[in-house]
Amino acid sequence: MMMKLTELQGCVVTEFADLKRFTLAVTEDVKTELKPLLSKKGTRMIFNFEGIEFIDSSGIGCIISLVKTAKSNQSEIKLCHLSKEVMDVMELLHLPMILDIEKNIESCLQSFSQGK
Repeated sequence: MMMKLTELQGCVVTEFADLKRFTLAVTEDVKTELKPLLSKKGTRMIFNFEGIEFIDSSGIGCIISLVKTAKSNQSEIKLCHLSKEVMDVMELLHLPMILDIEKNIESCLQSFSQGK
């Protein structure tokens, strides 16, 4: 799996190259790479799910774990570009109530700048 991290307007944008399924096979690598960043106070991160067509319970658990790490360190995570299939899973689990899901990177950046 190739995870690409870039900085954009003070936010870390996380993109997944050539990844269609966010499953147990990738979650440990994702947590290992991202938890140290989210442990730094005030980190703002955008998870770009563009191209990801499927997420399983391990992927959901990974995201929740990262959100908990972020919140305990006054950091933030926003998710964007969720496919219909991934969004359906999120809604089924009522996760939009606890996760910050935006349409695209631009709306994530705008939401950060507005302090939402």
